[in-house]
Amino acid sequence: MKIKLLLIAFALITMLGCNKSEGSKKTGDPTEDLAWLKKIKIEQAKNCTCIPSIWQATYEGATIYETGCAGPACQCIHLYYTEKGEAVPGSEESNRVTFLSKIKDRKELWSCGK
Repeated sequence: MKIKLLLIAFALITMLGCNKSEGSKKTGDPTEDLAWLKKIKIEQAKNCTCIPSIWQATYEGATIYETGCAGPACQCIHLYYTEKGEAVPGSEESNRVTFLSKIKDRKELWSCGK
């Protein structure tokens, strides 16, 4: 009887101790962990002609993400997002020179074909 109670107690403790679901695992890769950024990556990967890419950088102390392309003959607009997937304030085309001068630690996270 004691063994049954111990097994039941062990099973309950084990089940209660496991509160993370499969969907909550983090990979350390923002292009996989941030749903909105993963969606952009999937869309961009459909056509690699202009070498679409995603970069991470720091702007005024905050982490930002940049999407754009790197193809030599391609014209594309680079867009800048906060970690929540919102446009970075001050990144609009009219303020671009000032904005770009404040970006630090830019690194490529993903590029189509790599």
